[in-house]
Amino acid sequence: ATDVTIQLDANCEESLEDYTSMITATDNCDLDLTITQVPAPGTILTGDGTVQTVVITVSDDNGNQTTCEFDVTLEDVSAPTITCPADVSVTADAGVCEATGVSLGSPVTSDNCGVASVSNDAPATYPVGTTVVTWTVVDTAGNTSSCTQNVVVTDDEDPSITCPADQNVSADGGSCTAFVSILSPSTSDNCGVMSVVNDYNMTSDATDVYAIGTTVITWTVTDIYGNTSTCTQNIVVTDNENPVI
Repeated sequence: ATDVTIQLDANCEESLEDYTSMITATDNCDLDLTITQVPAPGTILTGDGTVQTVVITVSDDNGNQTTCEFDVTLEDVSAPTITCPADVSVTADAGVCEATGVSLGSPVTSDNCGVASVSNDAPATYPVGTTVVTWTVVDTAGNTSSCTQNVVVTDDEDPSITCPADQNVSADGGSCTAFVSILSPSTSDNCGVMSVVNDYNMTSDATDVYAIGTTVITWTVTDIYGNTSTCTQNIVVTDNENPVI
């Protein structure tokens, strides 16, 4: 007889078929042979990988018997199910461009025969942006399913900026203005500075011509994620040149 493999149902079980009708038997005297099966048809079998030996017995009216046997192997081919936790949104940790200690939650899993393991490929730290975490469930038969969860990290930390010291200069000779060389402010950011601009000439270099009096320069630093900070610097130009008479 040929061994048989049957697939388990949604309850991780399957009933044994009636294999007697598939048996061909002959006898020299008896044309009405008795064929029996052990375990009986309809016997419920459970468990992936279970091997059940089925014995078929053929009997004639004179009490003569012949048996044959074969193995029925149970196989679980049903993949488990998995539903990922909801997406997570967090802000970057202070002073760095990443988040640690993110709580992902737990997926919901099920399987007809049983879940063996649930795992994910989550990193220890999450950079600013979207990280896709893949969850994988494995059942007791080795069948797998997966789902994905998004971890979104945003940078809400403003950059820092320190303006150069105020400058006090005299007007250029014969002029009511002064050409002033100005240092750049000191800036930093947890993720990176994109630009530094002043509101006097709208560039990153405030070196320019300034009129008599006090000019207040506002410096603005913008980081790569659009967060901004400002500081102010005073440029004081005085007229120390005597008139001509």
